Amino acid sequence: MSSIHKELKEAAALVRSGYQVAISGSMEMAPMALIRELIRADLTGLRLLCSGSVGLNADLLVGRGVVQSIELSHMMLGESGLAPRFRRLTEQGALRVLDHTCPGIASALTAGAMGIPFIPVQGMLGTDYLKVRDDFKLIADPYEPEQQIVVVPAITPDVTLFHAFQADTAGNVIASRYQNIMQLVQASRINIVTVEEVVEARQLDESKGVKIPAALLTAVVHAPYGAHPSACPDYYDVDRSAFQRYAQQARTQEGFEQYVQEQVLAYESHTEYVRHHVSEKERAVWGIA
Repeated sequence: MSSIHKELKEAAALVRSGYQVAISGSMEMAPMALIRELIRADLTGLRLLCSGSVGLNADLLVGRGVVQSIELSHMMLGESGLAPRFRRLTEQGALRVLDHTCPGIASALTAGAMGIPFIPVQGMLGTDYLKVRDDFKLIADPYEPEQQIVVVPAITPDVTLFHAFQADTAGNVIASRYQNIMQLVQASRINIVTVEEVVEARQLDESKGVKIPAALLTAVVHAPYGAHPSACPDYYDVDRSAFQRYAQQARTQEGFEQYVQEQVLAYESHTEYVRHHVSEKERAVWGIA
């Protein structure tokens, strides 16, 4: 087994207070085991970067007071509605929110991966993004001087956290092809991934998604049900009742703190969490004790 394979606590310890942390995933493929481990670590001052849609993963960090600022385009709990802690803290002005667009974030990550300081983005002319983001600039198109275009700064996260389907013993990973994972890991300095299963070298099922080479990864963690209660397609479905319970409970700060105590801090490890939330029959399918 490659030295890139690590235990969950060891991998999560690579994240430090004050880091810019990139995540993705809302109702599926959210790196929930890593999120819970970060909460147990009592980090502070994180700058959260959300690629694509996020939900419970981001709302837990925001509600816990771990996040200093959040850059995002969309956050919801699916059919369970808006993310309650994000909404409340934003309304109170207690959280610095940097609005972006999905294609804007993807472009900024591409710039970060390429090592260039900024990149032009279509679709922002005539919008209020230039009013709320003073780091978005309007410049003359150098090839069509009579035209203007918006440029946004590159994004280079300190660390990216994501959940994936498989890893092999050499540390290569198969990830979802729907979450811009390759852009994230190429732009980030540290990349930590949890996976459902580990297979022998050269036995990855590349039909499942996109292959992320071990050279781009810092730590690979075998964490079955590491996306729970979000879904991991072909492994398990989203636990909609869990999202509904959170949406109800987290409407108040007291309810949120109770949720964190019961669903995160009550367990010393991801293994304990899985034993409590996943039936013995389901665990047996994947050989989990």
